[in-house]
Amino acid sequence: MPKASTVVIYGTNLSGYRIAYALSKLGYKTIMLNRGAYVDEVRNQVLTQLPFDLCWACAYAPQRLFVGLGAMQILYNSELLELTGTAGNFKAKVKKRDPFVNNYICAECEKCIDACPVEVEKNGKKQKAVYVVPKMFWENIFLIDEENCTKCGKCETACPTGALKMNPPVEEIEIEAGAIILAPEFDEPGEAELAPFGWGRIPNVVKSSDIARAALATNFTEDSFRRPSDGKLPQSVAIIVTPHFNEKGIEYENYNASAQAVYRANKIKEMHPGIDVFLFCRDYKCYGKGHCRMYERAKDNGVHIIRTEKLALSVADGEKNRISFSTCSTKELTDKKTVEMTILITGQRPPTAMKRLSKICGIPAESHGFCDIVPFTCAKTEVNGVFAVGEFTSPKGNPETIWEGYGPLREILSWLGEKNVAKPQPPVLRDVSHEEAKTGVFICSCFGAFSDKMDLESLVNRVKMFPHVSHAEIINGCCTPSSIQETAAKIKNSGVNRVVLAVCTPTQKLMKFRKTVMIAGLNPLLSEFLRLREDVIQVHTDPARMEDKAAAMIYAAASKLKTARALPTLMDNIGSSVLVIGGGPAGLEAARYLGEAGYDVHVAEKTDHVGGMADILSKDLEGHEIKKYMAQLLEDIEKNEHITIHTDTTVTDVSGYAGNFHVRFETKDGETVEVDPAIVIIATGALEAKTDQYGYGKDERVMTQLEFEQKLAEGKITGGHVAMIQCVGSRNPKKPYCSRICCSDALKNALTLRKQGIDVTICYRDMNTYGFKDDYFQAALKDGVSFLRFDENHYPKLEASDDALKIKINDISDGKDKEVVSDYLVLATGMDPNRENNEVFSNLFNLRIDDDGFFDVESCACPYEDASKRIMKPFELSSNGVFVVGTAHSPRSFMESVMMARQAAGKAMVILSSGKMAPPNAMYVSEVDTSKCTGCGLCVDVCPYNAREIDPVRKVAVVHPFLCDSCGACVVACPSSAAFLRDQREDQLIRTIDGLLAV
Repeated sequence: MPKASTVVIYGTNLSGYRIAYALSKLGYKTIMLNRGAYVDEVRNQVLTQLPFDLCWACAYAPQRLFVGLGAMQILYNSELLELTGTAGNFKAKVKKRDPFVNNYICAECEKCIDACPVEVEKNGKKQKAVYVVPKMFWENIFLIDEENCTKCGKCETACPTGALKMNPPVEEIEIEAGAIILAPEFDEPGEAELAPFGWGRIPNVVKSSDIARAALATNFTEDSFRRPSDGKLPQSVAIIVTPHFNEKGIEYENYNASAQAVYRANKIKEMHPGIDVFLFCRDYKCYGKGHCRMYERAKDNGVHIIRTEKLALSVADGEKNRISFSTCSTKELTDKKTVEMTILITGQRPPTAMKRLSKICGIPAESHGFCDIVPFTCAKTEVNGVFAVGEFTSPKGNPETIWEGYGPLREILSWLGEKNVAKPQPPVLRDVSHEEAKTGVFICSCFGAFSDKMDLESLVNRVKMFPHVSHAEIINGCCTPSSIQETAAKIKNSGVNRVVLAVCTPTQKLMKFRKTVMIAGLNPLLSEFLRLREDVIQVHTDPARMEDKAAAMIYAAASKLKTARALPTLMDNIGSSVLVIGGGPAGLEAARYLGEAGYDVHVAEKTDHVGGMADILSKDLEGHEIKKYMAQLLEDIEKNEHITIHTDTTVTDVSGYAGNFHVRFETKDGETVEVDPAIVIIATGALEAKTDQYGYGKDERVMTQLEFEQKLAEGKITGGHVAMIQCVGSRNPKKPYCSRICCSDALKNALTLRKQGIDVTICYRDMNTYGFKDDYFQAALKDGVSFLRFDENHYPKLEASDDALKIKINDISDGKDKEVVSDYLVLATGMDPNRENNEVFSNLFNLRIDDDGFFDVESCACPYEDASKRIMKPFELSSNGVFVVGTAHSPRSFMESVMMARQAAGKAMVILSSGKMAPPNAMYVSEVDTSKCTGCGLCVDVCPYNAREIDPVRKVAVVHPFLCDSCGACVVACPSSAAFLRDQREDQLIRTIDGLLAV
């Protein structure tokens, strides 16, 4: 039986969307089961974790294209009922109910709202039983208030496009699928789980996600954190990281909960320095990019950071909150702070869908109640063909969830049949280069909605008199399938070769408008789209003023089109091989992934062997067998004919660009090797940090955690007492970051020592155990490991003698001075970036280095806003064909490095499979007027996408359109007016301005 080719994705977390995008690019249909009634009704992931407040249009927008092409289908109000069959030939029974409004044929005319006779009050505002949510820039979604709707049917009758159906049926359908991906959104703690913090019962206690939803795309203004009780701006705020104080097993801390708390605090202090902000946490878990710097900035801003083991909330003075918390010395809730508002930074609870999905799909839950996956994989479950991604498998933040969106791609493809989505061929476009410019103006009536607000007939008659207009008429619309065809026919019949469409917002429906013009046989560069609804009808009430403004906009657009030029979409060939620089675990995993997919891979390693530092490691904290994994990895690499290993090599020269690199490296023997990879993966790793503190290097009893682990594995540690000091040389002005692995390594070695009966004391600042790793901290406490906590400004002191090592420490957990006598002192020195290496490759590939010395590419900057937008865009704009993985990217664990390598390889597969690449923005890219270009290179320097270079022969700038995002930075920088955007040349811009002033 042939395999099915469709993939069913249950849930809408960011991983699910990323996989849907990748599969659509590869030619496979995906069906996404959205449990909500509209696209982002279930949206906990982004809104509570970025940690800033932002809509997720960047996550969803690319998928709209594939929905329109038929490569992706979204079923709303849907649920997976039953799964039968086996991998490659599943049958999924699904229950679904279509939305009340089909958004793909909805004209957003709001006639349904006007016709609705029911009006109710919601959150202090009047609202019809038909209403729009969320009034965002990419899509307005019309919903029915089922509680108050009378089902009178007036809205359905008023809908001019038939988009609204008052009683959509509930249906059960069966889908044949090759693979199933479980990607439900994470579950937030509810009122019962947050009862200790008063949410839902104490006034003015809100969750961070409540604020995020209020902020939406405004990015946290003061209106979004006003007191719910009276709408006033609080003058004192408490921020509580609830997973630190809740009962075990209720909620788990994800990647950036601590960072989110600090972010909230910083934003409040930056907007209103006079507001008192108190941040309560047990530890500040700062293992992400930039998290330590956020913490230091919070202290500089005057945020009061209070570390405590337990706290409680109560009502004080009517609508204020009293925070009672323990002091260091008493452990009792004796200290108190009274604030006007409390913000809860919540974690993730075990998924409520797990039990049901486990029964349906046959997949087990792990001990915490999340979905269990196979070790050393991103998403494989114990059931072949069923994959689980994102926060469904463990507590995760956005970066990790996004990275998983490509990691399981190869395994998913192995269960699929032939491709079942063919990209439609674009219409044949007329060559109008020798024709006199004839501009047609087509004014949308929005099925009568615009005509009700202004006199379109008068506007048409006025426009017909403009010198640059050859034809003008009113159209019903061009946003529904029938109206697109109807308008295209009108354009074609009019005989014009340039088009002005006066419509609603092109931001929402740009692709539909371009499609209309192309069906009419014209290049979209010969068209201009005006926002008649947003810029005229919705902002004015005087019909005469509306007409004047619309006329001016149309005159300017027609003037601009007078000199418009039709230009083709440029294509570029891409190669099919990959170069991996670095032969450590991350580099080798990426090589195996791509080699097993049939792509030729070259691995360049500067040492005489591959494997990196992994040969030192035996197991990780969770007990995963690293040595066994590495042995299998090396065996697979050796026998794969598509993978070539080059040891003792140094990369000496790089030229070219994404899809067409040329790289030269030299071997130890002086031999030159040249390769032409389409994609480059940098996996050059990091270094174990060294120190001159505590007598390291002079006393053999003092060693780093990695050195100690080796001795422990070799059986050289057999007794005595072991003391460990965390954050040695880290999290200070010189090295202001957390190395992420140190606390885990300390716990792993401490637990091993306790099994041998050896006493262990760990001196620490913050125990950076995230997700399930906190279990091992609790296990170490239970096993008798002694934990002493010191202040960041008062590190332990060492007195060394021949007999013993004495560590003197002030334990801030009880305020007492203590002395630890040990036989060994183990220092957690963390990771250092391989700066020398990184700077070389930074120059060769034009990559940025961050302030810490690691590569600053793509998602490195998370949780910052610009990075999230980049990583959620199509990969074509987020990498320029160079992926950085593992500890070259940032400090991370072995498993996390492997995961990053797999996602980079998955992204590479999507690019490599295309053979040719068109610009993501089609023909809308920048170009160069070579007659004006002096080759100064300013445009090359400012281009954020590395899409420009100076031709070494002609000495002029050239554009690589595949990399161009049409941002216009080159146009601004060019002193010779040689750089231009195809759809907005300088002469067109001047004509537009002149046109606006002429009416």
